[in-house]
Amino acid sequence: MSFAKVTVVGNLGADPELRYMPNGNPVTSFSICANERRGSGEDRTEKQLWFKANVFGNSAEAVATHLKKGDPVYLEGRINPELWKGRDGETRLTMNINTSDVQFLAGMKRSRAGAAGSETEASTEAAEGDGQPKDDIPF
Repeated sequence: MSFAKVTVVGNLGADPELRYMPNGNPVTSFSICANERRGSGEDRTEKQLWFKANVFGNSAEAVATHLKKGDPVYLEGRINPELWKGRDGETRLTMNINTSDVQFLAGMKRSRAGAAGSETEASTEAAEGDGQPKDDIPF
């Protein structure tokens, strides 16, 4: 067996679109842009690489519910290039990815923000304590 698998980390180019196949299975599609940067200073270049991701099953509904345009996402999947003709008659290429793994990176930012608040509260509580070490270790 052979196949092509890719990993992409980028941002959604539009809100995800949820639809259902004739058998009732959910499918969510969205565009994702990965910015490839090279060099530094005046020699720095940036290229945008666009992909179309397709997510199936329970993950499709989760993606449609929790992600929106601009959100960062990590995905893995099989790549399926598709050639097609545009309205102008030019041949175009779409790099489709049928995902096997999708991770919401925006959630990590939100979790960190919440954790930072908890750490601040914990530090404040510790500073207000009696200063004595606790013999109770919670593990």
